[in-house]
Amino acid sequence: MKDSSRFIKILKVYSDIAGSKRGASLGIDALMESSQDIGSRYFKKYKAESVITNKLLENESTNFPHAKYIDKVYDVVKDVAFRIKEFREEKLFPIVLAGDHASSAGTMHGLKMAHPNDEIGVVYIDAHADIHSPYTTSSGNIHGMPLAIVTKLDNKKSAINQLSQEEIVYWEKIKNLTGKEASIKPENIVFCALRDFQIAEENLINEYNIKKYSAKDITYRGIKNIVDEIFEKLAHCKHIYVSFDVDSIDPLYLPGTGTPSENGLSLEQALQLNMQLIKNKKVCCWEIAEINPKFDENSRGTNAIFKILEQVTKMLIHRY
Repeated sequence: MKDSSRFIKILKVYSDIAGSKRGASLGIDALMESSQDIGSRYFKKYKAESVITNKLLENESTNFPHAKYIDKVYDVVKDVAFRIKEFREEKLFPIVLAGDHASSAGTMHGLKMAHPNDEIGVVYIDAHADIHSPYTTSSGNIHGMPLAIVTKLDNKKSAINQLSQEEIVYWEKIKNLTGKEASIKPENIVFCALRDFQIAEENLINEYNIKKYSAKDITYRGIKNIVDEIFEKLAHCKHIYVSFDVDSIDPLYLPGTGTPSENGLSLEQALQLNMQLIKNKKVCCWEIAEINPKFDENSRGTNAIFKILEQVTKMLIHRY
């Protein structure tokens, strides 16, 4: 009997410089502590690599008000991209444990590098659309921009900011990491549990007819029906990436994130949605992001997310 664990490799991304609040970089070690507390061997079972970014100094300023710390974020995105490329070229299934969600741009760039001639679908489980650009953002936080990075959508029609030349240079660099073509086509994105987004993002969702499901849709229509529709929508894609931001879960069940938003998924819905998605053999990479232990009293949320991680990984192993 072959050892299925050999096909899985964990990438731990210790970065929270792209979010509005620090602490998401602590989420990975918090998951490891949760594993230890219940006597799980999860983190001993699978090989892992780490991406570690330099921490920001207290009150450290940035020269990029509309894309905060993009010089540092670029390094993280680039490092993640090349690791994911290597994993896929080695026929491995990457499980990415990320801090802030900006690093998902690196995951998607890396998948494009590994599969340059193939269509890649994205199932983005998140309260937020994350498709702002430096031209449209009101906060300047890059964890709200990963999908704009990989689709190369500046959305200048909805612009509210005028960028400096230095900001433009870095923005072009981070978008063009894989070359002239966008890593992900906007029509190959499906949102799940989306509920907190701005007009500029809604304009793009409507323009490109990006499919979106709210937590309410998932509750009333049922997870299996939604998942079947997702794979039908992405049937032309050879590879599918699932990115699970824990703020997709309602803060009633999971307060431990820096960007909580009401009317989200229950913990059981989040588990079942990810379990149903991971069953499909087109899914080639799965990611968890934005766990912030600083907002998680008694590690209640982190313990719940570790259980999701463990259960989804078991379901993945059944595929091999």
